[in-house]
Amino acid sequence: MTKKNKIKYFAYVRKSSEGEERQALSIGSQIDKAKEIFGDLEIVEILEERHSAFKPYNRPVFAGMIKRIQKGEATGIIAWHPDRLSRNEIDASTITYLVRTGIIKDLKFGSYNFDNSPEGIMMLQLALSQSQYFSSKLGKDVKRGLEKKFEMGWQPNMAPNGYKNRILEDKGYRIIETDKKRFNILKKAFALMLTGSKSVPQVLDKLNNDWGFKTRIRNGKLTRSSLYRIFTNLFYAGIIEYNGKQKQGNHEPMITLEEYDQIQMILGRKGKPRNRKHEFAYTGIIKCAVCGCSISADLKRKTIKTTGKQAEYTYYCCTHKKPSQPCREGAIEVKTLEKQIDSELAKYEFDKDFHDLLFKIAEEKKEENPDDRENIIKNIEKDIERLKLERSNLTRLSCKNLIPDDEFKIQRNDYEKDIIKLKQKVEEIKEGMDLSDKKIGDMKFASLARAKFLDGSKEEKKEVLLRVGSNREIKDRKLIITPHKWLIPIMRKIKPLEEKYLTLELDKTPLNAKQNEAFTSLCRDLR
Repeated sequence: MTKKNKIKYFAYVRKSSEGEERQALSIGSQIDKAKEIFGDLEIVEILEERHSAFKPYNRPVFAGMIKRIQKGEATGIIAWHPDRLSRNEIDASTITYLVRTGIIKDLKFGSYNFDNSPEGIMMLQLALSQSQYFSSKLGKDVKRGLEKKFEMGWQPNMAPNGYKNRILEDKGYRIIETDKKRFNILKKAFALMLTGSKSVPQVLDKLNNDWGFKTRIRNGKLTRSSLYRIFTNLFYAGIIEYNGKQKQGNHEPMITLEEYDQIQMILGRKGKPRNRKHEFAYTGIIKCAVCGCSISADLKRKTIKTTGKQAEYTYYCCTHKKPSQPCREGAIEVKTLEKQIDSELAKYEFDKDFHDLLFKIAEEKKEENPDDRENIIKNIEKDIERLKLERSNLTRLSCKNLIPDDEFKIQRNDYEKDIIKLKQKVEEIKEGMDLSDKKIGDMKFASLARAKFLDGSKEEKKEVLLRVGSNREIKDRKLIITPHKWLIPIMRKIKPLEEKYLTLELDKTPLNAKQNEAFTSLCRDLR
């Protein structure tokens, strides 16, 4: 071949981190091999690519090389193997077409022999097709492996903060276990968030500066966005997710699903959080009943004419962030709002003497009654089986195309969450949680909530409001609270007995026979 007709080559080297690409020669090794094997050829330039060849139009260096070849800057390509040039049909056809039409005159490979002839081009097409086949097969194998791992109860990706991956050598796959250095610290952060007294930035400050939390990947401080992702990640409540599906994972949960739901209510708003100059007790936990937007707070200052001093007034009002839903809900002054909260809490406050009698009987009853955990567990397990049956029926409806796929996924995930919640309750009972103590503790909190609210700080006021009710909404400048289930017996059963108790006039002694009989009957009803 004369010097005039001597072929000029681009040396194309590529490596990505996908699947079997990790086993291919590194870019440095490919360059060394190209120089070693083809050092006598005229190499115009060595082109380095760090993108996958599995999808077309994904490699800027490859696209630039093809354009330069079409301009005549080179007429040959050097690569380690045909799969470096293409793993998809479109790029493969581009290469073979340019070879067949003579625009590319030669291809040199370190691990493959190419002959520029009809037979050689056919063999090249087979080699490129084989590369595409292996890539597709690898993708399927990886996807199947991820789905299998999910079905086994393991999150098929890197463990989040507070957890770490561990390879089971004998079984050949990775599991997720708690990270002893970080698990308990993050658990404290969840507990602090559940009090409702701290904002996310305040919890973040505790984590980074007071508790010395360090991330696992870079051993650095946690960012605010990362903490928001942690607080909204179902993984910490024991649920794993993959490809739109949810199920209970085998890893140790950091919180329960009920606690997760409570944190979502505390966070209470979408979008990026912003710093506030003032801390308000009830922002983020109340919504507008008209349009569903969050209720925010605003501080107003007014000069009093008679004294010339400035007075501050705090108002809570709808953010009106949904233009599609017109809302005219007006603002409510904090004093009015707190009077309404006080009225709600007064429903659960007891007369002092009745309070003492109630909890004396409660303690006695707890001592008298044997542990009823087995019956409680049986009832919960019946509910679990019922939900499983309903979930199976839902699947049958989906198989018969009687329910849309999107609706099926949502309902199936809801069933999964309800089942997991009940299973978590069973585990709590089995671990020895004393339900009697919990009920008595709840009643004591409710009976003292009003006093704690009146004398408490902003954080304590917020904690009380969060604990006594859910679905807190404002409509027509009035606060509407849905009491938690554990409060309902106080209203329906205990309060009427308190009213009966107050009519007995037990402060007048000695008690007559009628009073004694009524008091005995009352104590029996309380038990």
